[in-house]
Amino acid sequence: MRIPGTERLQRNRTQARKSAPLRERGLRVSVLPFLAGEDDELALAVSQGIAAELEQFRWFDVVSPSSLSDRAATVGTIRRSRRPKSVDYLLEGAIYRDGKHAHLILRLLDLDECARSVWSERLVLPVSKVPGWSKLAARRVVAGMDPLTSFFDGRPKQRQRHGATGLLLAAVPLMFGLERRKYEEAGRLIDRALEMEPDNAMAAAWAAFWQVVYFGQGWTQNLVKASAIAQTRAHRAVTLDPNDPEILTICGHVSAFLCKDYDLALHYFDRAQRINSKLEAAWCWSAATYSYIGKSGIALERLRQFQDLMPTHPHYVWTQNIFSLSYAFAGEYEKAVASGRRVTKINPSFINGYKPLIASLGHLGRVEEAKPYVDKLLALEPNFTVERFAKVYPIKYESDREHYMNGLRFAGVPER
Repeated sequence: MRIPGTERLQRNRTQARKSAPLRERGLRVSVLPFLAGEDDELALAVSQGIAAELEQFRWFDVVSPSSLSDRAATVGTIRRSRRPKSVDYLLEGAIYRDGKHAHLILRLLDLDECARSVWSERLVLPVSKVPGWSKLAARRVVAGMDPLTSFFDGRPKQRQRHGATGLLLAAVPLMFGLERRKYEEAGRLIDRALEMEPDNAMAAAWAAFWQVVYFGQGWTQNLVKASAIAQTRAHRAVTLDPNDPEILTICGHVSAFLCKDYDLALHYFDRAQRINSKLEAAWCWSAATYSYIGKSGIALERLRQFQDLMPTHPHYVWTQNIFSLSYAFAGEYEKAVASGRRVTKINPSFINGYKPLIASLGHLGRVEEAKPYVDKLLALEPNFTVERFAKVYPIKYESDREHYMNGLRFAGVPER
């Protein structure tokens, strides 16, 4: 489920990656110096900027443009279907100016057996905005290579790999659609990954997160069991790799939503952001926790930080639902409704996407408008009631819980 930032990883983590054997470090991507119309300096700066952003993802080794001075020779090697220096992917691009605008063309090549394009994009941007686009470009490149780091922000393409990593890469895409059969298959794949590599911290983190969604979808009613499993696996993940900000972010959400351990959740988010203060997912997912503990102002400020880091963030179900949730807790019901509608449209099977939307419509007195959403929610989760919501939903203070419950009541959700 990611969710990566823009500043360089700490020196000790960089050294650890460099000292590990290449195949253990993960995928290797080369960024070619971009072709330029007239501005070679701009082209080199953009290609180096994207390479620097890619270096923030611990699953990748990046060959920077500065180390590929002979671009023509590198391209010639690829066209002869020969993989240069065990590279898995290659990013090439071109940039030229047209007055105050820059035209960017990017293409990601998969070099697994022969060079084939897996992602391409053409953009026209004001020249002043080109440097800031590197971060977004890097995330889109990553989505073409590895779903694990992009789970919370989209629906990336799947790539087959071997071992526990391969099982995770196969599992994550099955989780997106929230179809129970596929989701349960994803759980079995994650369990197999842990059996194969018990010390795989990322697999342990995803095993914990799997429990969150499985319970949230109403596919198990046993909160105690789901919470215990998630807590054990989250603790295992953080113990195995206490300095991975992505793992800390995942385990922060697990701790807040399922285990209702808000202090531990905030501790994990804080550690993640100390390691990488520009990790977008940590800003976004911590906003949900701050909403749960009644600090709506901080939650909305964190969402603003998230938007500043990723101003063109996609409106995907995971991030968009946090916006809806945070607006609902803050009493900004119109905004909560707008975001909630997007969530339910993106994925009508996402059960928790309906709840802040319905509660907000209830507080706005728009009962007729809420009715089809209530009907859909009850069709997906037949045993959902205001009373059950009070027992299982992670809200720290009774006054906040009662206010949320009133919204559900006003909208027509059954009391018990």
